[in-house]
Amino acid sequence: MCDDISRIAMELFSWQNIADFLNSNFTAALAGALGGALAAQRIGDRAKQRDILLHEIRSTNAAIMVTFTICNAGLALKKQFVNDIYETYITKKEELKEFQQRISAGQQHPDIPFEFQADFRSLQMPIVPIDVLRTQVYESISATGRPLALVAALVGAVASLDDTIQKRNALIERVRQLGPVGADQLPAFYFGLPYGPGHVSTEFSDTVDSLHNLTDDVIFFSELLGKDLIAHGNRILDQYKKAAKVKKEKIISVDYTDPRRQGLMPDAENYVDWLKGFPDSAQQGVPADAKTRRG
Repeated sequence: MCDDISRIAMELFSWQNIADFLNSNFTAALAGALGGALAAQRIGDRAKQRDILLHEIRSTNAAIMVTFTICNAGLALKKQFVNDIYETYITKKEELKEFQQRISAGQQHPDIPFEFQADFRSLQMPIVPIDVLRTQVYESISATGRPLALVAALVGAVASLDDTIQKRNALIERVRQLGPVGADQLPAFYFGLPYGPGHVSTEFSDTVDSLHNLTDDVIFFSELLGKDLIAHGNRILDQYKKAAKVKKEKIISVDYTDPRRQGLMPDAENYVDWLKGFPDSAQQGVPADAKTRRG
């Protein structure tokens, strides 16, 4: 019995029978079906990849526009209020220093008060889509490295600027509720000078400095993030064009020529310490020997 089974198996799986099977119409049809299935899968994979790339291109463009919106909000705040508040404050603070030096030198009568106009304008934090940007970059875009760090830095700058504006407004309201402040007390409060026996408060002075610095932070980080997203988007666009063989999609660009001409854009050298965490100097666009002016 076992011999008969072995003989039958040898006949079924003889080289001739195998060759006949491989050359049969059934085998050809099976091979065609398998080949078609593999080709269809490859086409489906390419189509899926094109869809993924197209979605990222559009998500990147949306994120670029959000960075542009945030940057413009910072520029508008700086142009309309912050520059004037800060520059006038610094000028008057320097004048007060010279005034005190004249008193010390006996060139100025100590009973004559220092005259200045305190700037107690209340400010309002611009409404910026920072949460939308965070979601776009973290969840819809494959960018890594510096763009992710820039989002975190920008989120922090926006939150800190909001806190500073609220604190400054609260200090101004406190002065208004107290009524008229003495000629000797107002400069102390406003410029952060010593008053009374060993007392000093720099609260208001600190808010003016922070208002200036944090507004610049919002502008700088949002502009740089936009640049990084444009570079990332163009890399994705190159992949998409190779996969889709189309040229109609593009990465949007933004233009800060006018605010830069007006002196509103922060100096990148002020952020060289932050940029050192990302040593690609070509990406940073900052001179290698740049010195930090402000930490």
